[in-house]
Amino acid sequence: MFEEISIKHFRGIRNAEIKGINQVNLLFGKNNCGKSSVLEAVFLISGFSNPLLPVSINMLRNYNKHAFGDLLLDFYNLDTNNLIELFAKGSYNRSLVISPIQSVSNNISLESLASGNSDNVQKYYGLKLAYKYGEEKTTYHSEFIIEGDDTENNRIRRDKRYEEELKAMYIPASYMSVPVNERFAQIVKEKKENEIVAILKVLDPRIIDMQLVDTELLVDIGLSHRLPVNVMGDGMRKLISIILSVYSCKDGVLMIDEIDNGFHYTTMPLLWKALLTAAKANNTQVFVTSHNIDSLRGLSKVLEEDENALFRNLVAAHKLVNNTDGNLQSFRYDYEAFDYSIKQELEIR
Repeated sequence: MFEEISIKHFRGIRNAEIKGINQVNLLFGKNNCGKSSVLEAVFLISGFSNPLLPVSINMLRNYNKHAFGDLLLDFYNLDTNNLIELFAKGSYNRSLVISPIQSVSNNISLESLASGNSDNVQKYYGLKLAYKYGEEKTTYHSEFIIEGDDTENNRIRRDKRYEEELKAMYIPASYMSVPVNERFAQIVKEKKENEIVAILKVLDPRIIDMQLVDTELLVDIGLSHRLPVNVMGDGMRKLISIILSVYSCKDGVLMIDEIDNGFHYTTMPLLWKALLTAAKANNTQVFVTSHNIDSLRGLSKVLEEDENALFRNLVAAHKLVNNTDGNLQSFRYDYEAFDYSIKQELEIR
């Protein structure tokens, strides 16, 4: 598991150090303070051998453009002279440096000659990832390259010397494209569907079981027929997405952006109880963002209950404050400090 994260020249963050990371981590702060960027940085360092991840994080924000100017969005102040540097300290240290690729070739294209194009050079651009793992001295490299002006004409190169073993998943604020059917099918193979049902009962006691019929996930709530998950309420559908993702990331890392989206404030304690239970059962490290005070209160309420005391040492809350110079400060709250601040209604956000 990660214990510390260092971020340099990424998005709106010039420099940041997140220390005292625990198994379940709540990142909170004001709007536009950099919570999602920290989450994306954790995602990048978790899958640092995948050259498509720097592009994918923009797609998670519903931005699907890949021109060279779009690739610059990952760099602080759009300045590629300052390379993106990410470092994670933990069971095995990880480091990642992302640099731009932009070049021209002296080769003359026959196609350009035939078309009468006066620009006879072959352009290409992209991103290069250099990464190290553990105590190894070897630096591995991966690349994402787009040739010419056609963003569909791209290629990737992975370093075959390195094989990633860490599972990592990212649930965006929109909860889009979470393949619940695929993830539930794997859980059925592992005979853990009853565990999922038990956790979901926390939010909806009517749930009896879940079945995957053909390619449709159905839920039994005691009616004459099972219901498709798609017709359940937003809160239940999103909880299913979260819990299935936790199980799919066993011994890995899960990122959840704006966890409170779609949940009524009264259900936040139930959501946190379900998440903590699933994370502990699967040894999954979780990073969650929220700026909703009801979400913070919900976590505090769960942890203060004696029956949930076993979760207190698993949780850390990190308040993020982004200064005008791009330095992101992180203030860590353990259970006692977090609980005290919530109860005293101190300025925790």
